[in-house]
Amino acid sequence: MIARLWMRDTITRRFVLTIFVVLAATVAMNGAFVTLSGVWGQPSFEKSGLPEAAAATVRIIESQPPEQRAALARSAGTRLYDVAWHAAPLVEPSAAQQDSYIAGRDRLRALLEDPSRAILFLHSGHPAIEGGALAAEFMRRGQLYFVSVALRDGSWITFSAAERSWGIATPLRGVLIVLFAAASILGCSAAAACSLASPVAQLAGAVRRFGVDPRAPDIPVSGPVEIRETIVAFNAMQGQIRRFVEDRTTMLAAISHDLRTPLTRMRLRAEFIGDAVQQQKLFRDVDEMRNMVDSALSFFRDDAGQEPATSFDLPELIKTIIDDYGDQGIRIDYTGPHHARWTGRPRALRRVFENLIENALKHATPPAIALRITDRGAELTVRDRGPGVDPDKLEQVFMPFHRLSKARNPSTGGMGLGLTSARSIIRAHGGDLTLRNLAAGGLEAIVALPGLSFEEA
Repeated sequence: MIARLWMRDTITRRFVLTIFVVLAATVAMNGAFVTLSGVWGQPSFEKSGLPEAAAATVRIIESQPPEQRAALARSAGTRLYDVAWHAAPLVEPSAAQQDSYIAGRDRLRALLEDPSRAILFLHSGHPAIEGGALAAEFMRRGQLYFVSVALRDGSWITFSAAERSWGIATPLRGVLIVLFAAASILGCSAAAACSLASPVAQLAGAVRRFGVDPRAPDIPVSGPVEIRETIVAFNAMQGQIRRFVEDRTTMLAAISHDLRTPLTRMRLRAEFIGDAVQQQKLFRDVDEMRNMVDSALSFFRDDAGQEPATSFDLPELIKTIIDDYGDQGIRIDYTGPHHARWTGRPRALRRVFENLIENALKHATPPAIALRITDRGAELTVRDRGPGVDPDKLEQVFMPFHRLSKARNPSTGGMGLGLTSARSIIRAHGGDLTLRNLAAGGLEAIVALPGLSFEEA
């Protein structure tokens, strides 16, 4: 049971694997660093400070009697190198030297003030020590480099050092080990976090898109089991809501369409009414009902429209509408940026802006339009200098078939679906449409568009 659960790609398993990978990467990187730090950070021998220390040690030991030299040599060792005294050389003094050691040998001879002093620089792989006593010593101690200096009486002092201890200083090595560990932890953690965050971010983006476009495609199923199950549930919910909205829209559109036939029959029968006054009243009622049906059909067609979202210049769209009204002799002031790209449905937004302008023209005066870019997106205001709306009815105007002609201008009318449709379009874009009365008189319509995909050009 536990094994089967462990085989599933769950968030828990990913966290556990991440911890193991981080630990393995940390150990591997630090191991590589400790092993190779002497190669990467090793200075030349003459610049390491070791020649000076070796010269001082040679002078001190050489001045002591032979029976004390071995103990004195052992006590002269440091954390960087060991010192040993040998009565006879461990290798032939004539062993070939690598060119890279010649400068160090000459430096040590100069410090000893003896240009003919026999000095050997060898490492554990040198042919001169293969199979000898020094090779066994290296096998036991694991040291890789040694310098052997001949004393005047024929004995030798040997300085042996491990490569990894010769290069980078201990404090710096500790700092680098911590940095390697931090780099491995951060790198592995970032990779694991990205693998978890990617499907979550994809899900969050799909939720935002669904608020703007109910017809958005399903999310590809990916990620750990928990996230995949969430995506599957969201896709199912999205499909159910989409079908519900489509069924509701189709049903209401069909009802509105079917009402046209009885309305036409009512108008035909009204032709046979002898009372002219009653006949005109019936004609007026039938025409009003027909307008309501036509408005409802238009609203449902807009709701079912398939206009794709596209990137367009929002100020240019507004200025195009203003120019169209200018051709009719209607002057509308505009303030705001000249260019700013936004992603949405331009034809639907054009209907919203035209509806707000038409409302201002019907009930008040030619409006002033202002566009402002904020941290959260764009805010467009359409302001007129009319009588305004009763404060307690500012939300009622957005209800379907609700009209406030008495509050504005009784000679104008409409079916009361304009603002309903406008708010529906703006909210489908993830924004909102609100109204407020101005202190100096007039009404201001505020269109807030979200900052997603908004950039000033």
